[in-house]
Amino acid sequence: MRATEGGNYQSKWFRILQIVVGVICLSLSGIIIAESSSFGQYAIVLFALIALMIIGIERIVAGIRSKNLKRSSRIINIAIGAGIVGYLIPGIIFPDFAIKYIVLILGFGLLANGAVRILDGVRNLEYERRTRLIRIGIGSISAVIGIVVLVSPKAGFALLLLMVSVALLLTGIELVVVGTTGRRIHTPL
Repeated sequence: MRATEGGNYQSKWFRILQIVVGVICLSLSGIIIAESSSFGQYAIVLFALIALMIIGIERIVAGIRSKNLKRSSRIINIAIGAGIVGYLIPGIIFPDFAIKYIVLILGFGLLANGAVRILDGVRNLEYERRTRLIRIGIGSISAVIGIVVLVSPKAGFALLLLMVSVALLLTGIELVVVGTTGRRIHTPL
């Protein structure tokens, strides 16, 4: 079946983008979990920030690309994606700042990413039930992890990175599944 047949599937380039972003998130998550003792603090923080940055960019593209979403949903996707990207840029440019304020930066990033996924899963009734549940579930986990990180900053650097890597792992799985199945909102050809 063609990617756009009947308007029921995403375009090929967007599916590839989702799969690539998902694989990057999975890879960075694996690196953070498996090799965290081999890398310094700066490298681990940079991996986490880059992964969240890529997720923010994916949200912007999804908001722009999803023409049949309600305008408010598109704006929310674009705004939160841009917010994630804008919020994380200082952390990438100034790694000392990022390490000092890692809890706030990553906590808010995870919370925003989770909120977008929950809103998309709840508002987008044209997704298959399974896709909606995955988006809501992954978004909920990401938001809860973000809240835990913000509420309990003394959880420790290693625990924070583990939580971020789990959230990235789940987001990566979700993006690969959605990109592979190609399911999206019905759009006219």
